[in-house]
Amino acid sequence: MTRLFVHGFGACAIGDGSPFVDGLAELPDVPIKEYASPAARRRYGRVARLMYVSAMRALADAQVADPSEVAVVAGTAMGELRASLELVGQIHATRGARVSPALVPNSVHNAPAGHLTIGLKNRAPSVTVSQGWLSAEAAIAAARDLLEATGFDRALVVVGDEVDATWADRLRACGAASLAAQLEAERFQEGAAALVLGREPGGRSLGTIEAAVERSDDVPARAQEILARIQAEGARPDVRLRSGAGGERLRGAVGGEVAGPGQGTSQVGALLELFRHLRGEGSCDALILGAELDELGWIRYRR
Repeated sequence: MTRLFVHGFGACAIGDGSPFVDGLAELPDVPIKEYASPAARRRYGRVARLMYVSAMRALADAQVADPSEVAVVAGTAMGELRASLELVGQIHATRGARVSPALVPNSVHNAPAGHLTIGLKNRAPSVTVSQGWLSAEAAIAAARDLLEATGFDRALVVVGDEVDATWADRLRACGAASLAAQLEAERFQEGAAALVLGREPGGRSLGTIEAAVERSDDVPARAQEILARIQAEGARPDVRLRSGAGGERLRGAVGGEVAGPGQGTSQVGALLELFRHLRGEGSCDALILGAELDELGWIRYRR
């Protein structure tokens, strides 16, 4: 599998006092005013704002001079969920007679990537992927495929989701108390995270990365196979299990430490855990694993 080089990273977190990532402090609101004009940001949904700030921070960290020539891959589990729910509500309430035109374009999953590429005056290919809480792993894999298919040298991978503070109460109201308790235990936060990846080391390289989402009838067994293959090559990676994305299911098969909670929304948490290693706080060889239903997501980082 082709490895990509990590050139830079950035994040944006909106939290309630729970930990995000040391050095990447959570904020009271999205600092979109620093990056986009009033006319542009009025069109952005919540996820688009989070992704935009994270992307701009990653591009600056990677010292990208011309972002118009960087391929873009966005990953999101739910997209602009508030806009989608409001749109459906308006359609239901008025039978389609009165629907806000601003909600229609923001209700699709690729809206955040569209706003980002317009803001960057980007002419490169752009792809949006959605694979539940494993969307970060899927986005990195899509970036690899996109660079191989198009010949572009670098890709901006940005992932994000929003969290509604009322979700747990609404779940309890409809009888889903156990799911509400699980949601609260994970302490999800609104957030987005971004990576600049390249086919070559370039002027700045923080290590290499591989990622995939695999379907399996036995996800824990498949995780064990992947770890065994890596160990057979003589490597001993630090195994990190994703909080909120099925990592607990894999503990018996591969051991490892569950990362979290408080690592942002589940799929954003994959990149936030990776950021620890990019900054030298973790090992120089890490395998980050998550699971959802019959799918295994993994990220392999080497410095």
